[in-house]
Amino acid sequence: MHQKEESIDQKILSQIDLYVDTIKIINIDRNKLKNDILANMAFEERLSKNSMDYSYEDFKIPYSFSLQQIEDYIRDHFNCDYQKTLIPLLRWGNVYNPAESSFTRNQIDPLRVDTAPDYTCIYGVDVAKGSSKFVMEYDDNTRKGCSWHIPLENNQFIIFPSTQRYFISRNLSKQMNIFLTINCEYK
Repeated sequence: MHQKEESIDQKILSQIDLYVDTIKIINIDRNKLKNDILANMAFEERLSKNSMDYSYEDFKIPYSFSLQQIEDYIRDHFNCDYQKTLIPLLRWGNVYNPAESSFTRNQIDPLRVDTAPDYTCIYGVDVAKGSSKFVMEYDDNTRKGCSWHIPLENNQFIIFPSTQRYFISRNLSKQMNIFLTINCEYK
């Protein structure tokens, strides 16, 4: 008869969570969001007027019913699935012309960590099929410089910790790709 050995006590001290889903059930007026983002791009309604700032290419987005539907859907489903309530802090739109990509960045200001968002959500407003990928960089203990690549699609959202460095890859299509980004805290 074999004697059962004691099991090892395991504690997970840190992990990187990444959530990917598509908005189902409700119909989002993505044309309204697209037009709002393009209008603010045309009128240069930017989050930052400093051309050296990462947020110089981030365009303000006005409140709309479509925006509220997205935020409500994500908040409700995230709460049901993961028991965390996401509270939007800041939202903006980005437009990537053919052959353009985003900067590699995160959403944390190292001088203001106390007011930093917990999660960032990227939503595909108008994305050509197979044209761009979301790329998140991360370290896995001794394996440094790892990355995760997710093809971007219309009506799809990706939620990840705001501390993670990420970018949107080069737009391989002949159309503009338009995205909505929302920074959130959780309760």
